[in-house]
Amino acid sequence: MLNQSQPKGFSIFFLTEMWERYGFYVLQSLLVFYATQKLNLDDSATYAMVGSFTALAYINSIFGGIIADKYFGYDKAILVGAATLCIGYLLLTLAVSVNIFVLGLATVTMGTGLLKPNISSMLSLLYKETPEKKEMGYTLFYVGIYFGAIGGSFLGGFIKTYLGWHAVFASAAIGLATAFITFKVGKAKFNLYDIREIRHSRIDNIKAFIAIFALIAIAFVGIYNDSIAEWLFVIIAILSAAFILSNIKIHTGVERKKLIAFAILVLFSILYWAVYFQQFFSVSLCTARVTHLTLPESSLTAFESLGVILFGPLVNMFWLFLQKRDNDFSIPAKFSLSFLFNGISFFILVLGLYYAQNHGVKLNQLFIIMSYLIIALGELFISPIGLAMVSTLVPQRLNGAMMGIFLMSIGFGGKLAGYLAQSAVYDSGNATLSTLQGVYRSSFETYAAFSFGIFILCIVAIKPIKKLIAGKNCD
Repeated sequence: MLNQSQPKGFSIFFLTEMWERYGFYVLQSLLVFYATQKLNLDDSATYAMVGSFTALAYINSIFGGIIADKYFGYDKAILVGAATLCIGYLLLTLAVSVNIFVLGLATVTMGTGLLKPNISSMLSLLYKETPEKKEMGYTLFYVGIYFGAIGGSFLGGFIKTYLGWHAVFASAAIGLATAFITFKVGKAKFNLYDIREIRHSRIDNIKAFIAIFALIAIAFVGIYNDSIAEWLFVIIAILSAAFILSNIKIHTGVERKKLIAFAILVLFSILYWAVYFQQFFSVSLCTARVTHLTLPESSLTAFESLGVILFGPLVNMFWLFLQKRDNDFSIPAKFSLSFLFNGISFFILVLGLYYAQNHGVKLNQLFIIMSYLIIALGELFISPIGLAMVSTLVPQRLNGAMMGIFLMSIGFGGKLAGYLAQSAVYDSGNATLSTLQGVYRSSFETYAAFSFGIFILCIVAIKPIKKLIAGKNCD
């Protein structure tokens, strides 16, 4: 069914990425709960650790792409990534100490960095002869991503509740073993190889694996020690900024103006993801502590992924409607709407908590579900738009590097989310239901105000950014 009207082998990419996302969302949706309930970390340490993990999972995508380009090729990088992820989830399954658990997290960040960017890049090679099918192919591919995300978030909560932590992480390991076997068998059956000329000498393989082990070691230290993580991310941020600024300096005319617009939009992207990721930080703990639930607490995050699937076609229809009337929104205008929906999503939570606190009852889970659905709507106005803007705004020779910078912005947003979540840390000695609801309500008011404030800033910036994109001076 998946291969109908698509190149042979498409289903292999779909299923491999679906299982990769299943494993990742099992972990992402449950990590704050494992840290607080199993590792007995306080909220502050939990937010710092989850922030570092989230950031490194995206930042390592850059290094995974470099390793594929220089040593492995896409196909081998995908297989090594799946195997690395499987090992990471097995370490989480068998963890008997904090050190082993953190090593598992570090291994997962590297496996994600190897598999996720390279499977997307290799998929494009299938459409060399049929480029007209590429857009539909990627649309179906992203459906697979969100099916995996829904499965990981929703089923993961039930597996953890009824079978325990070992079982839920084991299910992620089984998912990645399935991904590995699927791609390995499909690669042979459909002749799926990287058609680029990449050397595969023994020395190159040794260099690649040394780099992988080194990056896992760095990730381990970064997740385990937040003060080192802060320095690590500062260095990466400085290098990224220097790369962008140096390219702005050496380019002229329209290219320079577009690069300036790109840099501004990357900064907005970081701020967006910092609020977006609260669903896996402060909102998750709010769900567990002050919400009346009929589902496992982590399973509610599946509604965000469900929202992307439900609203995605509607948003696409909206863009087509505007394009036919030659009235499409600009890139900064679309970005601004993502902040608006983020703000609305947290305003919904504030209203729900206000009612619950005043009536002495727990928060109704419907407020959490509505909030996640609105967050999903906002994501559609920045995530696909941001990926597309790279090829629109940067010179073709810089596409790969600047795509990496955009992915890094998601990672930096994840780390910043850990800092923002510190406002939801409470005094455990005074943890009545009403007090907790007040703490979370105050934090969510801050996130809503922050989002609405950036929304207004985006609106103000639309005109000058549009001029930069058009290659005009911002007078």
